[in-house]
Amino acid sequence: MNKYTYTGSKIQNHFTAYLIQFVRGKRHDYLEKKIQMADAEELLEDIGQMEARIVIEELMENQTREQLLLQEAQGKYPEWNKMSDERLMKALHTLRDEERKLIYQHVFEERTFEEMSRLNGLSEERCKGIYYYAIRKIRKVMGGEN
Repeated sequence: MNKYTYTGSKIQNHFTAYLIQFVRGKRHDYLEKKIQMADAEELLEDIGQMEARIVIEELMENQTREQLLLQEAQGKYPEWNKMSDERLMKALHTLRDEERKLIYQHVFEERTFEEMSRLNGLSEERCKGIYYYAIRKIRKVMGGEN
C-alpha cells in the first residue's frame, strides 16, 4: 500500500472536521462578545466622565449667568464693557432703559421675542417694535441709514 493512500473512515474525518470548525466558530463568537463587552464598558466610562464635565460646565455657566442677571437688575450691562467702539457705546447710552434691556436680552442673551415678552410683561409685537425702534436710533446716532 502507498503511504499517501487514505485508510480511515470518511464519516469520522467529516465529523472531526465539523467539530473543529464548530469549536473555532464558538471560540470566535466568545472572543467577539468579550471585545464588544469591553468596548461597551469603555464607552460607558467615557460617557460618565463626559456627563460629569458637562454638569460642572453647566453649573459654572449658570453661576455666571446669575451674576450677569444680578448686574442687569441693577442697570449694569457687563457685556457692553467689552465693546471697543465708542460710537456704539455712546449710541447705546442714548437709549431708554427699556430699549437697552431689550437690546441686551436679544443680542447678548440670545433670547427670542417670545421669551422677552414673557420676561418683560409686554406683548411680542410690542417687544419687536421697541427693539427695532432702538436699532434705528442706534444707526442714526452712529451715522448710518435708518
